[in-house]
Amino acid sequence: MHFASIWSIALNPFVVAIVLYLLALVGVGFYKARSVKNSDDFMVAGRSLPCFVLVGTLLATWIGSGSLFSGAGLGYRNGLAGLWSSGGAWIGIVLVFFIAKRIRSLGKVTVPDVFEMRYGKLAATLATITTVIAYLTIVSYQFKGGGKVLTIITEGAISIEAGIVITALFAILYTLLAGMLSVVYTDVVNGILMSIGCLATLGYMLVHVGGLDAVISSAEAAGKWSLFGHWAAESKSGASGPIIAISFCVPTMLLLLGDANMYQRIFSARNPSTARKAVLFWVIGVVILESSISLLGLTGSVAAEQNLIPNLAANGASGTENVIPTLALKGVPTALGMLLVATMMAVIVSTADSFLLIPATNLTRDVYQRWISPHASQKRVILISRLLVLGLGFVAFLLVNQFPTVLAAAYTAYLIYGASITPALLAAFLWKRATRTGAVASILTGAVVTLLWKFGLDTSSWHPLLQEVTFPAAGLSIFALVAGSLVTPAPDRRLWEPFFARGGAPTT
Repeated sequence: MHFASIWSIALNPFVVAIVLYLLALVGVGFYKARSVKNSDDFMVAGRSLPCFVLVGTLLATWIGSGSLFSGAGLGYRNGLAGLWSSGGAWIGIVLVFFIAKRIRSLGKVTVPDVFEMRYGKLAATLATITTVIAYLTIVSYQFKGGGKVLTIITEGAISIEAGIVITALFAILYTLLAGMLSVVYTDVVNGILMSIGCLATLGYMLVHVGGLDAVISSAEAAGKWSLFGHWAAESKSGASGPIIAISFCVPTMLLLLGDANMYQRIFSARNPSTARKAVLFWVIGVVILESSISLLGLTGSVAAEQNLIPNLAANGASGTENVIPTLALKGVPTALGMLLVATMMAVIVSTADSFLLIPATNLTRDVYQRWISPHASQKRVILISRLLVLGLGFVAFLLVNQFPTVLAAAYTAYLIYGASITPALLAAFLWKRATRTGAVASILTGAVVTLLWKFGLDTSSWHPLLQEVTFPAAGLSIFALVAGSLVTPAPDRRLWEPFFARGGAPTT
């Protein structure tokens, strides 16, 4: 790359906004690294988080490149019917609200900790393996999302490969510095930044295209203002709109209900009441932000019709996923565009570091401390955690090109995790009869069915319900849980009682 090109990139206002954000991020990481005294500080922020910090970190973690790219792209193609994808998360958060106090009262650190307490070491080990596979896939498409943003805003001066490397380096460095302590506090700022950036851009674009009435009129004419929009076009199986919509809704709900990020943050809460209050405000924030992102995608399609931005649909689904960075570059004033690209990078990096920290934490606690060195010093545990962040970040980088779009990667990861982990995890809190055998059977069934349907079977001639992996993966996983539990003796009362006690187990 010539010096002139480097200078041009350096003077790009959108690049300046991203660089300033990333430098501030790393600065916070270095500052917070001094506060890490033990593994609880690194993994669950010392169990000291107040409500407003919990809300910010929950919001920033859940809203990632899956929302910015696939969610906005669905809005572009389907209108507000694209919210079927997000709606699964809303349902999941509402359900979590009712068990948030019990989750925090257990005083654990990871989801496999919960599995070991309820179902034993084998279930915990399988949960760890599944989490690592699914979460590294999610991290990989955060890296890809960052690369796409940098490529679009520099109009190709930074290649997508170089952009992916830059995003990966910053996300990995930031995570290994101070773990959860650095992640959660900058997530508060990220949550505020993404809210302002998305809502301000939406307001500007609505005015620019002629108001909400113009958007609704255009959407109705294009068939995008209905319950299922163009959902049937999202699959080649020939399934109807409702089947496809539900097949997108269910994986999101399953991931949310079992999301290790959510549980680890609830474990980080100051107390059970704080955890429950934070979940309530979290669902409000997610509904507002994801609805705004979907509407922003729809508004972008109207802007394209009016030739205010290029027609992204010409490049298929992957093209429409670029609607928000395209709006930042070509649809809004420079100052607002700078805010929006900083928002996008905040969303991507905050999600990448959170989903990278989870498998590193799981492997540290559930493999290293359990099987390799149970009596390791706190200093060594923190070192191992950081080395795992580094190693897993590299593995996620290698996975980047395994999926054609962010949407494809997102739903594969959602299903691997959701179908495997969520049924047994929820049963731990909701069904006293759930047993170790049922949990192990459920985890194995969910993972194997998802991988077979996605990569090992030709289902093109099957019934549409069986072609969409959501239904067999989730359905068979739940069946395995119930059947495996009912054919084995009921668990000892001491195993399930802490999960159902009104006051919960003693907190730590």
